Amino acid sequence: MPAQAGTGLLSAVKRGLLLVSLVTSAACAGRCGALGGLPPERPPLVKGADGRTYHLVGKGPYKAFYDRWGRLQRLEYDANGDGRPDQVAHHDGARTPRTIEVDDDYDGVVDRWEDYDAAGTLRRVGTSRRGRGPDVWTTSGPDGQPVRKEYDEDGDTRPDRVETLAAGEVTAVEIDQDRDGRTDRWQSWRQGRLAGEELDTDRDGRPDRRLRYGDDGRVLGLEPVAAR
Repeated sequence: MPAQAGTGLLSAVKRGLLLVSLVTSAACAGRCGALGGLPPERPPLVKGADGRTYHLVGKGPYKAFYDRWGRLQRLEYDANGDGRPDQVAHHDGARTPRTIEVDDDYDGVVDRWEDYDAAGTLRRVGTSRRGRGPDVWTTSGPDGQPVRKEYDEDGDTRPDRVETLAAGEVTAVEIDQDRDGRTDRWQSWRQGRLAGEELDTDRDGRPDRRLRYGDDGRVLGLEPVAAR
């Protein structure tokens, strides 16, 4: 996912926040105490899908959900007006979102997840191959090209395969073969071919055997790896 796409989503979130703030300010006009007026009315209370209670402020396709202390928890955007949010920005009390969930095809199911750091920079993008939550996470470099891909094959939210890429080609792969949360295979790749692999056969988290491959993909030898 190019970095520009994440920037566009974050800009939409900022526009929504601006609209919601204008609505809140207008509702407070003449009632905000500092000018001798009445205290401002609190937004209506609603119960979220998570069972928690929020104050809701809406403007057009945007809905902002605040906690009891007035901290923004999430911002929803309904792009096609079908009553279901197509983008949900999770702020968790911060000015910039931590994660944005996107329903690209408007079927009510999240297709893409975007993670951001505290400065609002896109960190990685998640997609789903099975429709049960993100199982592929892609991290891109400044040029928008992927530099890292993480695959969760068993749905436990831990990567079972991690690929390192350069100029669009895989250069290294780490594999958790036994799905215990620790890497036990380390592969090096050159020009789209497996060039070598180190194995952890005694499950201590460190490689102890090395496989060497020829240019034709055949195994040339197996040798021990010196303790590090």
